[in-house]
Amino acid sequence: MTKTIMYKLKIIEVSNLFRLLFQFIGIGLCSILFGFAFNDFLIPHKLTSGGVTGIAFFIHHFLNVNTGWIVLIMNIPLFILGLKYLGKRFISLTIFSVIVLSFSMKFIPIHAISNDILLSSIIGGALYGIGVGLIIRMGGSTGGTDIVSLILSSKKNLQVGFLNICMNLLVVGFSGLIFGWNITLYTIIAIYVAGRAVDMVYTTQTKLTLTIVTDKYQELSDALIHLHARGITITDAEGAYTHKPKKVLTTVITKFELNETKHTIKTIDPQAFVNIMQTLEVMGRFRKN
Repeated sequence: MTKTIMYKLKIIEVSNLFRLLFQFIGIGLCSILFGFAFNDFLIPHKLTSGGVTGIAFFIHHFLNVNTGWIVLIMNIPLFILGLKYLGKRFISLTIFSVIVLSFSMKFIPIHAISNDILLSSIIGGALYGIGVGLIIRMGGSTGGTDIVSLILSSKKNLQVGFLNICMNLLVVGFSGLIFGWNITLYTIIAIYVAGRAVDMVYTTQTKLTLTIVTDKYQELSDALIHLHARGITITDAEGAYTHKPKKVLTTVITKFELNETKHTIKTIDPQAFVNIMQTLEVMGRFRKN
Protein backbone atom coordinates (compact mmCIF):
# COMPACT_ATOMS: atom_id res chain seq x y z
CA MET A 1 0.00 0.00 0.00
CA THR A 2 1.14 3.57 -0.67
CA LYS A 3 2.10 5.99 2.10
CA THR A 4 -1.12 7.94 1.50
CA ILE A 5 -3.25 4.85 2.06
CA MET A 6 -1.25 3.91 5.15
CA TYR A 7 -1.66 7.44 6.52
CA LYS A 8 -5.42 7.40 6.00
CA LEU A 9 -5.68 3.94 7.56
CA LYS A 10 -3.85 5.33 10.61
CA ILE A 11 -6.42 8.13 10.81
CA ILE A 12 -9.20 5.54 10.68
CA GLU A 13 -7.51 3.49 13.43
CA VAL A 14 -7.27 6.56 15.71
CA SER A 15 -10.91 7.32 14.96
CA ASN A 16 -11.81 3.74 15.85
CA LEU A 17 -10.06 4.14 19.22
CA PHE A 18 -12.33 7.08 20.00
CA ARG A 19 -15.30 5.01 18.85
CA LEU A 20 -14.21 2.23 21.22
CA LEU A 21 -14.14 4.75 24.08
CA PHE A 22 -17.69 5.86 23.25
CA GLN A 23 -18.69 2.18 23.05
CA PHE A 24 -17.50 1.61 26.62
CA ILE A 25 -19.32 4.74 27.84
CA GLY A 26 -22.55 3.82 26.02
CA ILE A 27 -22.45 0.19 27.14
CA GLY A 28 -21.82 1.29 30.72
CA LEU A 29 -24.88 3.57 30.70
CA CYS A 30 -27.07 0.89 29.10
CA SER A 31 -25.90 -1.68 31.66
CA ILE A 32 -27.01 0.69 34.43
CA LEU A 33 -30.37 1.01 32.66
CA PHE A 34 -30.57 -2.80 32.61
CA GLY A 35 -29.90 -2.97 36.38
CA PHE A 36 -32.42 -0.20 37.04
CA ALA A 37 -35.12 -2.05 35.08
CA PHE A 38 -34.60 -5.20 37.14
CA ASN A 39 -34.20 -3.68 40.59
CA ASP A 40 -37.02 -1.13 40.30
CA PHE A 41 -39.57 -2.84 38.03
CA LEU A 42 -39.11 -6.62 37.86
CA ILE A 43 -37.50 -8.00 41.03
CA PRO A 44 -39.84 -6.19 43.50
CA HIS A 45 -42.81 -7.98 41.88
CA LYS A 46 -40.91 -11.31 41.67
CA LEU A 47 -40.84 -10.95 37.90
CA THR A 48 -37.78 -12.41 36.29
CA SER A 49 -36.24 -12.91 32.89
CA GLY A 50 -34.83 -16.01 31.32
CA GLY A 51 -31.30 -17.27 31.08
CA VAL A 52 -28.55 -16.45 33.52
CA THR A 53 -30.31 -13.43 35.04
CA GLY A 54 -33.43 -15.50 35.74
CA ILE A 55 -31.41 -18.28 37.35
CA ALA A 56 -29.53 -15.69 39.42
CA PHE A 57 -32.87 -14.29 40.59
CA PHE A 58 -33.96 -17.76 41.80
CA ILE A 59 -30.70 -18.17 43.74
CA HIS A 60 -31.15 -14.70 45.21
CA HIS A 61 -34.69 -15.58 46.29
CA PHE A 62 -33.65 -18.73 48.17
CA LEU A 63 -30.15 -17.83 49.43
CA ASN A 64 -30.42 -14.04 49.64
CA VAL A 65 -27.16 -13.65 47.68
CA ASN A 66 -26.89 -10.49 45.59
CA THR A 67 -28.11 -11.11 42.04
CA GLY A 68 -25.30 -9.07 40.47
CA TRP A 69 -22.51 -11.25 41.86
CA ILE A 70 -24.29 -14.45 40.80
CA VAL A 71 -24.67 -13.06 37.25
CA LEU A 72 -20.94 -12.29 37.12
CA ILE A 73 -19.85 -15.75 38.30
CA MET A 74 -22.23 -17.66 36.02
CA ASN A 75 -21.05 -15.71 32.96
CA ILE A 76 -17.41 -16.77 33.21
CA PRO A 77 -17.78 -20.02 31.15
CA LEU A 78 -19.92 -18.13 28.62
CA PHE A 79 -17.13 -15.56 28.22
CA ILE A 80 -14.84 -18.39 27.13
CA LEU A 81 -17.45 -19.61 24.62
CA GLY A 82 -17.91 -16.09 23.24
CA LEU A 83 -14.15 -15.59 22.95
CA LYS A 84 -13.95 -18.59 20.63
CA TYR A 85 -16.83 -17.64 18.33
CA LEU A 86 -17.34 -13.87 18.67
CA GLY A 87 -13.88 -12.37 19.16
CA LYS A 88 -11.77 -10.54 21.75
CA ARG A 89 -13.31 -7.11 21.22
CA PHE A 90 -16.81 -8.46 21.76
CA ILE A 91 -15.82 -10.31 24.92
CA SER A 92 -13.97 -7.27 26.30
CA LEU A 93 -17.09 -5.14 25.88
CA THR A 94 -19.27 -7.93 27.28
CA ILE A 95 -17.11 -8.40 30.38
CA PHE A 96 -17.26 -4.65 30.98
CA SER A 97 -21.05 -4.70 30.54
CA VAL A 98 -21.51 -7.59 32.98
CA ILE A 99 -19.23 -5.95 35.59
CA VAL A 100 -21.15 -2.65 35.37
CA LEU A 101 -24.44 -4.57 35.47
CA SER A 102 -23.32 -6.50 38.54
CA PHE A 103 -22.36 -3.33 40.40
CA SER A 104 -25.55 -1.53 39.36
CA MET A 105 -27.69 -4.42 40.63
CA LYS A 106 -25.64 -4.35 43.82
CA PHE A 107 -25.98 -0.63 44.55
CA ILE A 108 -29.33 0.36 42.98
CA PRO A 109 -31.92 -0.18 45.74
CA ILE A 110 -34.55 -2.84 45.08
CA HIS A 111 -37.66 -0.70 45.27
CA ALA A 112 -40.94 -0.89 43.32
CA ILE A 113 -41.56 2.34 41.43
CA SER A 114 -45.12 1.21 40.69
CA ASN A 115 -47.41 -1.15 42.58
CA ASP A 116 -49.14 -2.10 39.30
CA ILE A 117 -47.58 -5.42 38.31
CA LEU A 118 -48.81 -5.25 34.69
CA LEU A 119 -47.39 -1.76 34.18
CA SER A 120 -44.13 -2.83 35.81
CA SER A 121 -43.82 -5.90 33.57
CA ILE A 122 -44.34 -3.80 30.42
CA ILE A 123 -42.11 -0.86 31.36
CA GLY A 124 -39.49 -3.07 32.97
CA GLY A 125 -39.43 -5.39 29.95
CA ALA A 126 -39.17 -2.46 27.54
CA LEU A 127 -36.30 -0.81 29.46
CA TYR A 128 -34.53 -4.14 29.83
CA GLY A 129 -34.92 -4.90 26.11
CA ILE A 130 -33.81 -1.43 24.99
CA GLY A 131 -30.73 -1.70 27.22
CA VAL A 132 -29.82 -5.14 25.87
CA GLY A 133 -30.47 -4.13 22.25
CA LEU A 134 -28.32 -1.02 22.48
CA ILE A 135 -25.50 -2.94 24.16
CA ILE A 136 -25.54 -5.54 21.38
CA ARG A 137 -25.76 -2.81 18.75
CA MET A 138 -22.66 -1.16 20.23
CA GLY A 139 -20.72 -4.40 19.90
CA GLY A 140 -21.11 -6.08 23.29
CA SER A 141 -23.73 -8.03 25.19
CA THR A 142 -25.02 -8.54 28.72
CA GLY A 143 -23.62 -12.06 28.71
CA GLY A 144 -25.77 -15.08 29.51
CA THR A 145 -28.08 -16.23 26.74
CA ASP A 146 -27.16 -13.13 24.68
CA ILE A 147 -23.85 -14.83 23.85
CA VAL A 148 -25.58 -18.07 22.85
CA SER A 149 -28.19 -16.11 20.84
CA LEU A 150 -25.55 -14.15 18.93
CA ILE A 151 -23.63 -17.32 18.07
CA LEU A 152 -26.82 -18.99 16.80
CA SER A 153 -27.80 -15.78 14.99
CA SER A 154 -24.49 -15.68 13.13
CA LYS A 155 -24.82 -19.35 12.16
CA LYS A 156 -28.55 -19.53 11.35
CA ASN A 157 -29.41 -15.88 10.52
CA LEU A 158 -32.22 -15.76 13.10
CA GLN A 159 -33.36 -12.77 15.14
CA VAL A 160 -31.60 -12.34 18.48
CA GLY A 161 -34.73 -11.28 20.38
CA PHE A 162 -36.66 -14.30 19.07
CA LEU A 163 -33.87 -16.66 20.12
CA ASN A 164 -33.81 -15.11 23.59
CA ILE A 165 -37.55 -15.68 23.96
CA CYS A 166 -37.17 -19.35 23.00
CA MET A 167 -34.31 -19.98 25.41
CA ASN A 168 -36.13 -18.19 28.23
CA LEU A 169 -39.13 -20.54 28.21
CA LEU A 170 -37.37 -23.11 30.43
CA VAL A 171 -36.64 -20.53 33.13
CA VAL A 172 -40.22 -19.27 32.88
CA GLY A 173 -41.43 -22.81 33.59
CA PHE A 174 -39.41 -22.93 36.81
CA SER A 175 -40.76 -19.50 37.71
CA GLY A 176 -44.29 -20.86 37.44
CA LEU A 177 -43.51 -23.78 39.72
CA ILE A 178 -41.83 -21.57 42.34
CA PHE A 179 -43.85 -18.35 42.36
CA GLY A 180 -47.15 -19.51 40.87
CA TRP A 181 -48.51 -19.21 37.36
CA ASN A 182 -50.24 -15.90 37.94
CA ILE A 183 -46.93 -14.07 38.40
CA THR A 184 -45.36 -16.14 35.63
CA LEU A 185 -47.90 -14.82 33.12
CA TYR A 186 -46.67 -11.30 33.89
CA THR A 187 -43.11 -12.58 33.51
CA ILE A 188 -43.99 -13.84 30.02
CA ILE A 189 -45.30 -10.36 29.16
CA ALA A 190 -42.03 -8.79 30.35
CA ILE A 191 -39.93 -11.28 28.35
CA TYR A 192 -42.01 -10.79 25.21
CA VAL A 193 -41.81 -6.98 25.44
CA ALA A 194 -38.06 -7.21 26.06
CA GLY A 195 -37.58 -9.51 23.05
CA ARG A 196 -39.50 -7.18 20.75
CA ALA A 197 -37.54 -4.18 22.07
CA VAL A 198 -34.24 -5.98 21.37
CA ASP A 199 -35.23 -6.69 17.76
CA MET A 200 -36.40 -3.09 17.24
CA VAL A 201 -33.08 -1.68 18.44
CA TYR A 202 -30.66 -4.33 17.20
CA THR A 203 -30.82 -4.54 13.41
CA THR A 204 -27.64 -6.38 12.42
CA GLN A 205 -29.69 -8.95 10.46
CA THR A 206 -30.66 -6.25 7.93
CA LYS A 207 -28.37 -6.40 4.89
CA LEU A 208 -27.49 -3.33 2.81
CA THR A 209 -25.99 -3.07 -0.67
CA LEU A 210 -23.62 -0.15 -1.19
CA THR A 211 -22.86 1.18 -4.67
CA ILE A 212 -19.97 3.65 -4.51
CA VAL A 213 -18.79 5.76 -7.46
CA THR A 214 -15.32 7.07 -6.69
CA ASP A 215 -12.06 8.26 -8.23
CA LYS A 216 -10.11 6.82 -5.29
CA TYR A 217 -11.24 3.25 -5.76
CA GLN A 218 -7.94 1.61 -4.78
CA GLU A 219 -7.59 3.49 -1.50
CA LEU A 220 -11.27 3.09 -0.67
CA SER A 221 -11.45 -0.64 -1.44
CA ASP A 222 -8.32 -1.28 0.65
CA ALA A 223 -9.78 0.70 3.55
CA LEU A 224 -13.17 -1.05 3.42
CA ILE A 225 -11.59 -4.51 3.24
CA HIS A 226 -9.36 -3.54 6.19
CA LEU A 227 -12.44 -2.35 8.09
CA HIS A 228 -14.90 -5.23 7.67
CA ALA A 229 -13.24 -7.95 5.55
CA ARG A 230 -16.18 -7.79 3.14
CA GLY A 231 -15.91 -8.73 -0.51
CA ILE A 232 -15.96 -5.81 -2.97
CA THR A 233 -16.65 -5.87 -6.71
CA ILE A 234 -15.00 -3.18 -8.86
CA THR A 235 -16.53 -2.31 -12.24
CA ASP A 236 -15.66 0.28 -14.89
CA ALA A 237 -18.05 3.15 -15.54
CA GLU A 238 -18.21 6.49 -17.32
CA GLY A 239 -19.82 9.72 -16.19
CA ALA A 240 -22.66 10.66 -18.58
CA TYR A 241 -22.05 14.40 -18.14
CA THR A 242 -18.25 14.58 -17.97
CA HIS A 243 -17.47 11.36 -19.92
CA LYS A 244 -14.65 10.77 -17.47
CA PRO A 245 -13.80 7.18 -16.54
CA LYS A 246 -15.00 6.12 -13.09
CA LYS A 247 -14.85 3.05 -10.90
CA VAL A 248 -17.89 1.61 -9.13
CA LEU A 249 -17.46 -0.39 -5.92
CA THR A 250 -20.27 -2.74 -4.90
CA THR A 251 -20.40 -4.45 -1.51
CA VAL A 252 -22.92 -5.90 0.94
CA ILE A 253 -22.74 -5.09 4.65
CA THR A 254 -25.00 -5.38 7.68
CA LYS A 255 -26.90 -2.35 8.91
CA PHE A 256 -24.88 -2.51 12.12
CA GLU A 257 -21.72 -1.77 10.09
CA LEU A 258 -23.20 1.19 8.19
CA ASN A 259 -21.99 4.05 10.42
CA GLU A 260 -18.34 2.92 10.39
CA THR A 261 -18.52 2.30 6.65
CA LYS A 262 -19.91 5.77 5.93
CA HIS A 263 -17.26 7.31 8.17
CA THR A 264 -14.51 5.46 6.26
CA ILE A 265 -15.88 6.53 2.86
CA LYS A 266 -16.04 10.19 3.94
CA THR A 267 -12.48 10.01 5.27
CA ILE A 268 -11.02 8.52 2.06
CA ASP A 269 -13.17 10.29 -0.55
CA PRO A 270 -15.62 12.96 0.63
CA GLN A 271 -16.75 13.44 -3.01
CA ALA A 272 -17.74 9.80 -3.54
CA PHE A 273 -21.30 9.14 -4.69
CA VAL A 274 -22.87 6.44 -2.50
CA ASN A 275 -26.18 4.69 -3.07
CA ILE A 276 -27.41 2.58 -0.12
CA MET A 277 -30.17 0.02 -0.71
CA GLN A 278 -31.78 -2.50 1.63
CA THR A 279 -31.11 -6.06 0.49
CA LEU A 280 -33.88 -8.64 0.64
CA GLU A 281 -31.66 -11.73 0.65
CA VAL A 282 -28.02 -12.72 0.23
CA MET A 283 -27.04 -16.06 -1.29
CA GLY A 284 -23.59 -17.57 -1.45
CA ARG A 285 -20.65 -16.79 0.81
CA PHE A 286 -21.44 -13.94 3.17
CA ARG A 287 -19.87 -13.53 6.59
CA LYS A 288 -22.76 -12.91 9.00
CA ASN A 289 -20.76 -11.37 11.85
